[in-house]
Amino acid sequence: MDHPFSILLDAYRHLWPNRSLAAGPLDEQESETLLYKMIRQELRDEWTHPRVRQTPEVKFYYAVKRVTASDLPNDMKVALIRAYLTAMEQLHTKHT
Repeated sequence: MDHPFSILLDAYRHLWPNRSLAAGPLDEQESETLLYKMIRQELRDEWTHPRVRQTPEVKFYYAVKRVTASDLPNDMKVALIRAYLTAMEQLHTKHT
């Protein structure tokens, strides 16, 4: 990744301000772990009632759409989308 995970986590917070994330300073490893944890939860639609959950592919589409429509700098958008791709690949690897 071109950006430190702490910066990517801040960008994630900017896109989803109502999500509660760890308070206080995090080191780079903790930031990476938390970012991927939040993205995986989002892709699995864990914050939605089980009867109305959408597939990871649909959630990925909506996430990319939200990232690209944001006011973040383009290089930050690309870095976040790469993080989503990594998380999506991890989910698919676990299911196959």
